[in-house]
Amino acid sequence: MIEIRPIHEHESPAFLNLLCTVFELDNGRAGTVFYSEPFFDIRRKWALFLDGQMASILTTTPLQFGFGKAIGIAGVGTLIEHRGKGLGQKLLEVVLEEADKNREGAAILFAHNEVLYQRCGFTTLDEVIKGNINAPCALPHEPALPLAQVQEKYADWAKSHPMRLHRDDRRWKYWNFVFRECYSAPGGYIASETTICREALVTDQPAKWPLLNNAEWYGLRSMTQMLGVPLINEQHHLLLMGRNFPDVPQIFMSDQF
Repeated sequence: MIEIRPIHEHESPAFLNLLCTVFELDNGRAGTVFYSEPFFDIRRKWALFLDGQMASILTTTPLQFGFGKAIGIAGVGTLIEHRGKGLGQKLLEVVLEEADKNREGAAILFAHNEVLYQRCGFTTLDEVIKGNINAPCALPHEPALPLAQVQEKYADWAKSHPMRLHRDDRRWKYWNFVFRECYSAPGGYIASETTICREALVTDQPAKWPLLNNAEWYGLRSMTQMLGVPLINEQHHLLLMGRNFPDVPQIFMSDQF
């Protein structure tokens, strides 16, 4: 017998255990993030139960673009002993059906393999790439921008195109979940995570990137090209897939769900 539904509060430890088993995560470390991240919502943690046992899981995250509401899908996993039975597809189909009812029919996800998601109506929209920034990098002596200025600059950028992700207070809390500092750059700012950059609002290339030497960029190919980020040693990392999306979304990997 198959049952598909959001989990109940008392089932969250089993959900976390399955997540850690499938993705080979340390349960203690994962648990700290699992319960404390700003988008934790038991109603968005879905599971497929096979004869009463939790066998397949996924999580949805609410997204707001200029064109309207959408969801991000992450953590799709099935216990190894139950793989090959189509359980992940059944779970995803029910979740997408429910999202349609809630007017969240547009969905995106990051994937290594396209097959499962293509069966559920997803197409490849873009790819995530990473590479060393082919420009001078040095941590600056100047102070980082106050968060309020970063939020204002981002909001101005986001509202100028319907495919750009909007950030409300909860999304900014999620953004702050990873420590990063933002420094002024031509046309906006660059978000520094010391050795990596996942977000840059620039109209011209800065003289120096506020990162350690040989730092990496991590972002969508379309965003990398639009911003003119100079890369060397470029590598493919993930696929961005979407369902019912009107165009390619413009998001930074600092918002990866």
